Amino acid sequence: MKRLVVASLVLVLAFALPATAFAGGLYDSRVVFGGSFVLRSGEVLDGDLAVFGGAAILEMGSIVKGSVAVIGGNLEANGEINGDLVVAGGNANLGANAVVRGDVWEFGGNVNKGRARIEGDFYEGEGLDIPFDIDDFTFTFTRDIRDFTRNFRGLPGFWVSTQARVIGYLFQSFVLAALAVLVVVFWPKPTSRVASTVMGQPVATGGIGLLTMVVAPILLVLLMITICLIPVSIIGIIILVVAVVFGWIALGLEVGKRLGIALNQEYQPVVMAGLGTLVLSLVVNGINFIPCVGWIAPFLVGAVGLGGVVLSRFGTQTYMISAAPVSTEEAIVEVPPPDEPEEES
Repeated sequence: MKRLVVASLVLVLAFALPATAFAGGLYDSRVVFGGSFVLRSGEVLDGDLAVFGGAAILEMGSIVKGSVAVIGGNLEANGEINGDLVVAGGNANLGANAVVRGDVWEFGGNVNKGRARIEGDFYEGEGLDIPFDIDDFTFTFTRDIRDFTRNFRGLPGFWVSTQARVIGYLFQSFVLAALAVLVVVFWPKPTSRVASTVMGQPVATGGIGLLTMVVAPILLVLLMITICLIPVSIIGIIILVVAVVFGWIALGLEVGKRLGIALNQEYQPVVMAGLGTLVLSLVVNGINFIPCVGWIAPFLVGAVGLGGVVLSRFGTQTYMISAAPVSTEEAIVEVPPPDEPEEES
């Protein structure tokens, strides 16, 4: 379980990096998806570097001012890394001239440190630890709501620990944040359209979302009754789930924008989406721990986001309110005829 939490943290931190910019040999943070990147001697990366399934080379004399994360990729480093080095499912070869001023985290990967200078600590394999031990948490147990079924149908009830709920709550929040970054990377405009639709018409989106939440499951159940239409109902369930998640991410993007304005910071869209979705998920799903009424908050937020997805057609178009039609009679304006010129005497 500890590995699961650490992996989620690594993925979210690595994904939440701004896009690339280049000016006079000075880079901003860089994300490498399946490609290659070379930081040549004398060049400076003024930010972080994340490598996903690709390859990166830091030549001797190059400097990375931030941290480096390698997820399923390869790193050949002979330069200087001022931050931490995180390797998850990848490989990192540190040359004799490499310098890592922070910590090195090896999680399911391989780090060949050789004669490199590592000024921080080195964590690898099972020795990887986090500030708190999740497995040692002691929680009281609460009865799952489905336990009432044994009183009616004779079904066995079961207990769900608060520990499992907390771990699921954190893991779900981090996964949604990482997924939000991916969605905004590949579909930035549709996500922005859904967010604009929700903010422009919150009442309409909320109403449509609640109606869809109620009607769609009933229709899908009716389709399942007919054996021939079971595949259609399964496809409908998948589309409904995707729409709810997409709407949630769009709301997270809007929350990220508001956080940037409040903090007077200009973030890249991927950072706003990841940060906003993480904050939204932690707050809203945290309310879900309140007994009996806590489920209302995530249900309403999900409904509002779903309404934005429906009205914007999955972000393919901008939802506009049509102006009230003007009757033909009101549109016709009688113009008096011009005065006839007076006859000359």
